Amino acid sequence: MRKSNSIFKTAFVSESGAKLHNSDYFAYVELDDFACYVLASEITDFETSEAAKDAVENLILNFQEKPGLKKSSLIQYMKEVNERFLAGGISHRPEASVIMVVTDYEKFRYVAAGNVRLRMYRNGRFFLKSADMSLANDLVERGEIETPLDKHEERHNLYAYLGKKDFFKPYVSKIQKLSDADIISLYSQGLWENVDELELDEIFAEASDDPQETVDTLEEVLLSRQPKDLQSYTIVTIFVNKVFKDPERERKRLFYIKAAIITIIIILLIALAVFLYRSWRQSKVDAFEKTMHDTIQYMNKENFPRAQENCKNALDMAKDLGRKEDEETLTNYLLLLDNLVIGENFFNTQNYQSSYMAFVRASEYSTGADQIIYNFIRRRLADIGWHLEAAEFLELGDANFSNGDFDTAEGMYLKARERAASVHDSERQAQAVAALEKLYDKKAELKKDAEQKIDDKKKATMNDIMKKGDDLLAAGDLEGAQAAYLQARNLTDDPTDRASTTAALEKVTAAKEKKEVEEKSSEEEVEREKSVAKETEEAGNEAYNAKDYLTAQAHYSQAADAYRFLHDEASAQAALEKYQLAHLKYIETRGEKMKAENAEQTARNNYADKNYNEAQTAAEEAKRLYTQLGMKEKVSDMDVLLQQIMADAAIDSALQN
Repeated sequence: MRKSNSIFKTAFVSESGAKLHNSDYFAYVELDDFACYVLASEITDFETSEAAKDAVENLILNFQEKPGLKKSSLIQYMKEVNERFLAGGISHRPEASVIMVVTDYEKFRYVAAGNVRLRMYRNGRFFLKSADMSLANDLVERGEIETPLDKHEERHNLYAYLGKKDFFKPYVSKIQKLSDADIISLYSQGLWENVDELELDEIFAEASDDPQETVDTLEEVLLSRQPKDLQSYTIVTIFVNKVFKDPERERKRLFYIKAAIITIIIILLIALAVFLYRSWRQSKVDAFEKTMHDTIQYMNKENFPRAQENCKNALDMAKDLGRKEDEETLTNYLLLLDNLVIGENFFNTQNYQSSYMAFVRASEYSTGADQIIYNFIRRRLADIGWHLEAAEFLELGDANFSNGDFDTAEGMYLKARERAASVHDSERQAQAVAALEKLYDKKAELKKDAEQKIDDKKKATMNDIMKKGDDLLAAGDLEGAQAAYLQARNLTDDPTDRASTTAALEKVTAAKEKKEVEEKSSEEEVEREKSVAKETEEAGNEAYNAKDYLTAQAHYSQAADAYRFLHDEASAQAALEKYQLAHLKYIETRGEKMKAENAEQTARNNYADKNYNEAQTAAEEAKRLYTQLGMKEKVSDMDVLLQQIMADAAIDSALQN
């Protein structure tokens, strides 16, 4: 189609010159849509070499398999032929300069490697020429030599040619549009070494529309010079008398213009939609970022209910925007805030154990939160600890009060009041004050009773001493009677009881014997107190081994007081160390006991709601925790509950089937 609607005339001459073997080769092929013109010249001196012919034929074959004007295609044609040349081995490797012109009858481009040349004319004037690939050309361009390029000794020192092993890089021209009456000339070394470019320009300026006449004229000029060592020469002229004109060009142009307008409109609409979408999305992003900022601000101000509400809204926005990282962060924040709100509610209602558990869970989610929140949780846990300690000291005080250890009970109540006052726990502070008042009232009552008993005892003792003195006096033991009477006198200030000196002396004398009896009785009392102290300490050991750490603390405290009364400081210190150990164990097991109770309550709730699988899991967890705590009765209760759950689950499953 293109070939038949264009006129390309080609003429050439190729001779061996002064050599026996023509080292040049030219061939071309004109297809319907593309044409290809290839000129090659051998570089090697082998007379039997056909490097130029092989280069031309293979390039034309490559072109015919996949014709086109793409730069990548032309480079690929050349590289495949170069690899073919390199496969010939080192000793007989063919080498050749080559230029290949490809056209679609409207435009053309060329690829070259070596020193065969192209020169193009338009309207009879020089238009363009091929790039020279020799060291001489580089020296000329850098201004390092004054010798003409065509005569310089480095004109055959090429950096690109077929058969080059390393860094083979042919030159590919840009695509050039063709015009009617354009002339493309290809020629080899034999011509350009003997006919300069100005002479070529003059001949082509006067050329007719017959390419053969121009070829003949060029050959005559060359031979007229009668060069001594004329190299093989090839002259090719391609007359572009008529360029192909696409009949659908105008329609295509209008189509492309319409398509471009429609494309521009579509692009503008898309751009507008993108702009509106981005504006809409940015407004949502701005709202999300503000809500997230407000969430953090409310958290830092400890306004957790408001922060929780904002966090839920921000989480919904993050899901809508598809912001996975923010969604994960806000989910963690929401878990943190849920536990903070629950913990605060329990704290305000003085349910400190539940509040403690909620704040412990909150601390697990506070890793990514601000330091302010972390500090708040630590402060709350510390406050709750003081509240719980106040309650614990109240319990210990009550236990010691019940056991009659009023001094230890007083110490516990004072500590409870101190702990409650430090966290402004008015309820437990009032309980501690009330307990102290009750304790002091009890102490005052006991003191009064004791004093009354002492007075009665003194009176009875005095009478006994007097009676005994009388007996001793009657027996004739004056020394003993005297001592008894002296003691009786010391026991009373009543003038009546000190009636006579003789009677008093007799009673003082009799008191000596009574004193010896009392000293012996005092030693027995010390031994008895030691026995009681050891028994109390053993009771604490039994309670500790049974994991009843609260009772163990009460026994150890009583034992320590008994040892101190007996001035046995070593034993008292040992009992106090056991008290501290029991206290630590009580604190440790309290959380586990709460977990076990929570698990038990969850199991019973799920059992009541007929959620048997969840109920069984929670009951087994509660049993495991009670087992660790050594609470055998609770373990038995969990076994009974598990049996009930499994029995009801089996009945429910049978009814459903």
